[in-house]
Amino acid sequence: MPTPVSSARQYLTDEAARALDDAVSVAKRRSHAQTTSLHVLSAVFALPNSILREACSRARRSAYLPRLQFRALELSVGVSLDRLPSCREDSDEPPISNSLMAAIKRSQANQRRHPETFHLYQQMNFQNPCQPSISAVKVELKHFVVSILDDPIVSRVFGEAGYWSTDVKLAILNPPTTSRFSKTLCPPLFSGNFSDLELNKRGFKFPFPGVVENVDENSRRIGEILVKESLRNPLLIGVYATAALKNFIESLQRGKNEVLPKEIYGLSVISIENEISEFINGGLSEDMMRLKFKELRDMLAKCEGPGIILNYGDLRVFVDVESVDAVNYMVLELKILLNSSGRKLWLIGAVVDDNSYKKLLARFPSIQTDWDLHLLPITSSKPSSFEGVSSKSSCMLMI
Repeated sequence: MPTPVSSARQYLTDEAARALDDAVSVAKRRSHAQTTSLHVLSAVFALPNSILREACSRARRSAYLPRLQFRALELSVGVSLDRLPSCREDSDEPPISNSLMAAIKRSQANQRRHPETFHLYQQMNFQNPCQPSISAVKVELKHFVVSILDDPIVSRVFGEAGYWSTDVKLAILNPPTTSRFSKTLCPPLFSGNFSDLELNKRGFKFPFPGVVENVDENSRRIGEILVKESLRNPLLIGVYATAALKNFIESLQRGKNEVLPKEIYGLSVISIENEISEFINGGLSEDMMRLKFKELRDMLAKCEGPGIILNYGDLRVFVDVESVDAVNYMVLELKILLNSSGRKLWLIGAVVDDNSYKKLLARFPSIQTDWDLHLLPITSSKPSSFEGVSSKSSCMLMI
C-alpha cells in the first residue's frame, strides 16, 4: 500500500525532504497516481548545483559532449514519465510508491552502516538502549539518491542515456577533492583527461614534477591519492582494477619513480597477497602470520625512504571465505600496522566490482575509516588521452 507523503518526509533530512517535495510536485503536475523513483530522479536532476548532475559529469563513458549526454538523460527521463498512466483528478499529494519507500528505508539502513556515521549511531544506541537508533537516522540527500539508482527502472533510464548507474553511485559517494598539488574542478572519474601533448599545447603541465610521457594514467591517479592527507590508501575498483594494480606495482619494483609525485620518490613496495590468501584459507598458521607482521614492523622501523606500500591484492579474499576468525584477525592486524607506522605505510588492493566491497563493509562497517581507504574506479586498462572525447568536454585543470 502506498505511503503518505507526510510519513515519508519523517525519514529524510530537510534537503532530502525538499527533493521529495519536488518529486511529489512533478507527479502531481503530471496527474500520476503515485510518486516514484523516476519523479525523484527528475526533481533531483533539475536542482541547482545538483549532486546528481555533478556526479554524471564525472561518470561519463561516452564520447559525446556533457551537455548532449545530459540532454539525452533528460529526454530518457521524460519519455519514461510519459509512459506512466495519468489517472488522478483530485488535489491530494500523490502518495509514495512501495518501491520508492523501499529505497528510502534502504538508504536509511545504508547510511546507518556507513563509516562516517556508524560510530555516531552506535553511541546513540548505547545512550538510549530502549529506543532503536534507526528512528533517529535522517536520510541525507546523497544516500537517498544512491538508493534511487538501485531501482531497475532508473538504471534502465541511465543506460539509455549512456551512463552506468554503478559509476554514478561511486561518483556521488566519492566527491572531488582538492590536493595540495592541484585544484581540479569536477574531474571526470572515467572519461580520459587531456594527454600530455594536448595539455602542453594549451600551456598546462601535469602537476607532478618530473613525470615523463608514456606513464599510464591509472598509475598517475594512484600516485595522486598516495600524497593526500587523508583517504590515502587506494582501493582500485573495476574490471581492469587488477591489471592497473599489477602495472603500478611492477613499475615501482622496476624503480620507475616517474609514476609517483616527487615527494614520495623511492617508495618501496611489498606484496603479501599470497601470505594473506594462505592464512585465510588455512594454509598458514597464525604464528607464521604473526612473524610476518613483526618482519613488516622491523622493516618500517629501519625504512629511511618515504615509506612502504603494502599490496594485499584482491579484496575478495577477505569476503569469499568461511574462516571468519582469520579474516577478523587480518583486518585488525592491518589496521594496527597502519596506525603504528607513523604515516610511513600505505595499503593498496583491488576488486573487480563493488559487491565484494559492500559485503566487506557490511561485516566491518568502519573499515573504510580504519584503513583510510580511497575508492578509485578503474574502467580502462590504460586510460590516456581523449578516448574520443572532445577537448571542450574535459574539465580544466588549474595548477
